[in-house]
Amino acid sequence: MKIPRCFSILARIAPLLLLLSVFTLCGWAFYVVNELEGIPEKAGSEIEVTVLPGQSAADVASEFARSGIVTKSRDLARQMARLGIDRRIKPGIYRVRAGRARDVALEFAAMSPLVLNVRILPGALFGDVASSLGADGEASLDLALASDDNFAEGLRVILPGETRERVLLLAPETYEIPPGEGAAARLVKRASDAWWLGHSADVPPGFTSEDMKESGILASIVQKEALIDSDRPVIAGVFKNRLSRDMPLQSCATVVYAWRQRGVRIKELSYEDVKIDSPFNTYEHKGLPPENIGIPSAESWRAALKPAVTDMLFFFARGDGRHVFTRTYEEHLSAQRKIRSDAKD
Repeated sequence: MKIPRCFSILARIAPLLLLLSVFTLCGWAFYVVNELEGIPEKAGSEIEVTVLPGQSAADVASEFARSGIVTKSRDLARQMARLGIDRRIKPGIYRVRAGRARDVALEFAAMSPLVLNVRILPGALFGDVASSLGADGEASLDLALASDDNFAEGLRVILPGETRERVLLLAPETYEIPPGEGAAARLVKRASDAWWLGHSADVPPGFTSEDMKESGILASIVQKEALIDSDRPVIAGVFKNRLSRDMPLQSCATVVYAWRQRGVRIKELSYEDVKIDSPFNTYEHKGLPPENIGIPSAESWRAALKPAVTDMLFFFARGDGRHVFTRTYEEHLSAQRKIRSDAKD
């Protein structure tokens, strides 16, 4: 039987039609994946982006789109929602490869943020905290401390006027802080909030900015004088008594700090050491030193804000971490002689 010509032609072009259909379907699939979801210009390259505390998935997706990681923020937000990322976003620095929204979402879901671990230790100085924030740490920390808005509302009215005295209000702890612009402000907010949470109940009624500065300086001295927490309120009480009687504090810790300012580190003071010409030499100058000598611990702050009620005026270290407290200079000398005598026996 003779096959009609039309069928013969159709038979010959059928493979071509099939191939064309396959190309059409592939092209459509390519369009759906790449046009609707989008391929960013920087596809494959790593881009650094900062995720701030409190940002939602939509906020993060928008930031990723602005940075060129994805082309459309809504596609990424949708993919993040599907993976449940929107409920567990952690602030920090991320280095993410630019690409399709679904690939970016999968990569982001498996990542941990790069953060600064800023460790504030009791006794640390302004420079110690600043150095942990990077090369421009001093300038950025100065700015952050100078802004009242970075402190809890209740604390703002009693903040010390001197910017660097405010570093005393950063509670010692290790803080995970996203690096980059604003890191110092975020550190001050978190650390000062922790201080206010721990000490707001200890602040006496009618406290002023000057009271806060003086209490902070006293707390910093107590921090360096005491090794045992139970001694701290008594030491603060002794210093309060000496201040009220116009007696010099005679704190060894302030003299050690005076030498440190000159680049000399001293563990044990000699009689010559306490003759150093410095406003921090509380053997030579009455009253508190002009500035703090280190960040106080929570226990030192409580001791300074609520010192022990005592009639003691003298104390010295026993050598085992504890202190001996006495009322008079004669008792002070007698107690020292006894300690030396007991040590010989």
